[in-house]
Amino acid sequence: IFSDAGPGVRWCGNERGTAGDPNWAMVDPARVPYPGADGPGIIDALQHGDRNGTVWRPAEVDVSIRPGWFYHPAENERVRSVENLVELYFTSVGRNGKLLLNVPPTSEGLLHSTDVARLLGMREALDGMFAVNKAARSKQRFTVTGARSAELMVEFPRAESVSVIRLGEDITRGQVVAAYRIEGAGSDGLWKPVSSGTTIGYAKLDRIPAVNVQRLRVTIDDAIAQPERITLAAY
Repeated sequence: IFSDAGPGVRWCGNERGTAGDPNWAMVDPARVPYPGADGPGIIDALQHGDRNGTVWRPAEVDVSIRPGWFYHPAENERVRSVENLVELYFTSVGRNGKLLLNVPPTSEGLLHSTDVARLLGMREALDGMFAVNKAARSKQRFTVTGARSAELMVEFPRAESVSVIRLGEDITRGQVVAAYRIEGAGSDGLWKPVSSGTTIGYAKLDRIPAVNVQRLRVTIDDAIAQPERITLAAY
């Protein structure tokens, strides 16, 4: 059941298609005790969840493909672009959220051709972006380095150009990562910063300027419990 207070899934606190960063799937139910609750800290709780939360209530990120939630002929030229829809994917799914994209039907009960074209364009763009996981044949070694730290080493068979990195936790066992950083090394063997972030959850997508790397190193610097193995895909 979905509302700002759940109980199953929580509203993310805005209708812009943007999940918080960090974004914990856990919440403290006392911070948003009932649907429609207002006051200091409410939006923060909806956007970010709670690293010490006792209830599993992941964020659902809602947004419309049009300026409003209903169809109006005057807005046919204001449908979101394919590029914007892809960006919404990264700020929702790519931040451990669930994307709820509203596509309003016309008065005839059909989806307008412009909306359909943009949806197909979004699907084509994402399919192209994620067609080849360059880390699929990599050697990966995960090492626990402390009570709340760990390291994942990834070595490609050859140097690869990478512009999107997807990290993931096994959320059947919870969500624990609170801070991470990614470094890459090319043929010269020198490690250079690539990306960094806070929470991972079931999916964290980092878009970066394209880099040529043969190895990637993910360092978990903070967690709420001992980290378990994370997955890495590179595109």
